[in-house]
Amino acid sequence: MLHILNKAPHSDAAQQVLQVLGKDDVLLLIEEAVQIIVYPDWEGWKQHSSRIYLLEEDVLSRGFQAEILSGSLPVVNISKFVSLTEQHKQSVTWY
Repeated sequence: MLHILNKAPHSDAAQQVLQVLGKDDVLLLIEEAVQIIVYPDWEGWKQHSSRIYLLEEDVLSRGFQAEILSGSLPVVNISKFVSLTEQHKQSVTWY
């Protein structure tokens, strides 16, 4: 399942998605959720780092260019976002 989170890291939605994220699920961070970049100790990174992606356009619009250039973040563009939705039969958006 594809989970799409648009809320900030310390929101109820961010905490809830971590509780239900399954072993084959993917988490895409969009809008305000990309602020998670500045929280390296966020529990999601520790538990699910290989399955978390950040939407590039939202990362750039919030001024995190240096983080993208470092290459250490799993950033996807809109085309990859569409591909993720096609790869997963179900998706849930967390507001």
